[in-house]
Amino acid sequence: MSKGPVFRFGSCFAALIALLSAISLTPFFKIFVASSVRFDAWLASMALSWLGQRTHSIGDTIISSRFAVSVLNECSASEFVTFLWAGLLAFPTTLRRKTAGLVLGTLLVILVNLARIVTLFLIGAHRPRFFTLAHEELWPGCFVIAIILFVAGWASWATGKDGTHADA
Repeated sequence: MSKGPVFRFGSCFAALIALLSAISLTPFFKIFVASSVRFDAWLASMALSWLGQRTHSIGDTIISSRFAVSVLNECSASEFVTFLWAGLLAFPTTLRRKTAGLVLGTLLVILVNLARIVTLFLIGAHRPRFFTLAHEELWPGCFVIAIILFVAGWASWATGKDGTHADA
């Protein structure tokens, strides 16, 4: 008896989560994430400066006279990228469409994470009592919603159900 498409997707998704999670435990990946959060802090500090905040970054920390926040490795959004990549790679479509989804989806996660870091800094500096709520409850939910909406739109495009293309 052949397995249905949902079983195949779920099995492939689970295997990819396991593989990508194992990769995330390697020393190379940990070095990459550490470099990434330093870059995230620098980029967020630049954005905050552009927004009129007097900030600078040192390593993974964004500093102003009012507030400082460190962007930890756990705040790199790599877990969200793992779920995104596993879902897109497990989805039955062409490599070209998967590649487009991986690139655009990863850029979305990077931009959402930048917005998260910037807004968390602003909340910490101006409304510190809301920092924990925003950091632990609101932003994780925003990430999940952004990824679900992206994957739903991408899947519609990748299967041709949005009317924008047809396979030969």
